[in-house]
Amino acid sequence: MRSNNIVILDSNIWISYLLGKQLHHLVLKSFEKGIEFITCSELIEEIAGVLSREKFRKYISEGDIAEFIAIHIKLCRMIELKSVPDAFTDKKDNFLLALYKTGRASTLVSGDKLLIKEATRLNVHVINWHEFKQLLIG
Repeated sequence: MRSNNIVILDSNIWISYLLGKQLHHLVLKSFEKGIEFITCSELIEEIAGVLSREKFRKYISEGDIAEFIAIHIKLCRMIELKSVPDAFTDKKDNFLLALYKTGRASTLVSGDKLLIKEATRLNVHVINWHEFKQLLIG
């Protein structure tokens, strides 16, 4: 990670920590490492939308989703996005670039290979989940 330790976790990373019952580990390690997470309404909506899908209903209830979103909001600094660039092939990921720039993030963590490739080309410091977990441990 870079010096300011302002990190964005893509929705797939948040959901992996939640469903893997490792959210407490993420919280503890991030406090130890001085990591500040940032979020925006678009990221919150994406997380809630994905968790509301049929395939997740056997793992998480509506109440659990609401509780997780409340925890997410408490863990993160909220950033308001004024404008969203049109930079990524997957248009729904464009808000992540805006969040990175507006929030002056040091690192974007994602499991999306296309996003990682395109963000790297745009000089975004982006790493995958495995690399992020190694940073938390080390």
